[in-house]
Amino acid sequence: MRVLCVSAPMLGHLDWGGYLLTAAELLGRGHDVLWATGYEMQSVLAGRGVPSHILQETGWCWPMKLPRPVADAACAQNMTQDIAQDVQRLRMLRSLDQWLDVERVRAATVELIALGKAFRPHLIVSEMFMAAAGIAAEVLDIPFVVAGWPAARSKLTQRSGFVGALAQERVAVLLSEFGVAGVNWQLDGPAALLSPSLHLTYWSPRWFAGRPLLPQTRMVGGSARPASVWCGQLSRERPWVFITLGTSFNRDINFFLMAAQAVVQVGGLPIVAVGDGEVAAALRGRMPQPSVVVSHVKFAELLPYSAAAIHHGGAGTTHALVTYGVPQIVVPKAGDQGRQAEGVVRSGVGYCILPKQLTISLLVTALKTILPSTSPVRQNAASLQEEFASLGGISKAAQLLESVVYTEGHHTRRGFGPDHSSSSDALNRRSS
Repeated sequence: MRVLCVSAPMLGHLDWGGYLLTAAELLGRGHDVLWATGYEMQSVLAGRGVPSHILQETGWCWPMKLPRPVADAACAQNMTQDIAQDVQRLRMLRSLDQWLDVERVRAATVELIALGKAFRPHLIVSEMFMAAAGIAAEVLDIPFVVAGWPAARSKLTQRSGFVGALAQERVAVLLSEFGVAGVNWQLDGPAALLSPSLHLTYWSPRWFAGRPLLPQTRMVGGSARPASVWCGQLSRERPWVFITLGTSFNRDINFFLMAAQAVVQVGGLPIVAVGDGEVAAALRGRMPQPSVVVSHVKFAELLPYSAAAIHHGGAGTTHALVTYGVPQIVVPKAGDQGRQAEGVVRSGVGYCILPKQLTISLLVTALKTILPSTSPVRQNAASLQEEFASLGGISKAAQLLESVVYTEGHHTRRGFGPDHSSSSDALNRRSS
């Protein structure tokens, strides 16, 4: 079986709780896997042993900034309601432009179609924000799977009406240009990829409790990797609290200082991973003591020994914390982080604090609630950890992807027949 995986060129978009690990699992099962993304992710993929194809255009734009006058207005404490609405609308438009700019997606789709004709995959797997993948799969008549995101239908709301309608207009333009119907899209609500075959998520029923999901959603949970010893050999006299904003929103110095101060006030040891050497250097002289500041840390070296975490709600970070049973406080910054925050609250494994409401005293209150060994939040985290582990994890994810190809019988579509020979010669294959 040949599988083409597609993602935006950002570290978190390779993860989603297990996307990259699933590709590695498929390789271990003897399948031919190729990952298409931007050049920025080449070394990460190589580190997992996953062959890569570098796209000149992924359809994704990052970073994008608000125009200066509006950004200044957004920072004002006494902005009018009209200005606040304009700022919110512009932020939503900026988010749309990041993943659904017509010119960028058009170019990425052309590239993926050419790659598909050369690699001849039996299956295309994509994360939720790679619009070109859903269109290319339909053009090539190849089954399509969304990794890391459940299948659900939703309606346009008054709040998202303008941007939502614009998104649907953009999708309609792209579908028309490529002569396809949009079988991999939700066309009667907010523009979103919607696979008819499978949405593979690395979460669990309790995580999504109460959400109306479609039947093609399959949940595989996940398990923690074996613990390893951190080279820092830190004292455990104080409970460790992990603090991070990931690698995309990690310039908020005040967040790190506030979180660390709160941890010190409750007698904990803040361990701050900032994802950037310059930020780490800027922080070290300003942090309350005791504290530890590092650029990066491996989850297996830190989370097995952590009593709590304060973070941004990135999918990979949130998922890892669940698999280690660590209670968490989420301060969502943008994008899908609010969805992770909702899952944390819905499943009872922690709290959500909106950035504009964040204070040291609120963090102290939350930490005092979740740090005791008898805390209901800690008990919930332990039970959710067990639920995740029971669902099969990466191995189950690979089985589900295999079933899409072998059960649906797509090997004979468009001449992409049951030829299991290597595609190295056809592609000249790894453009790494």
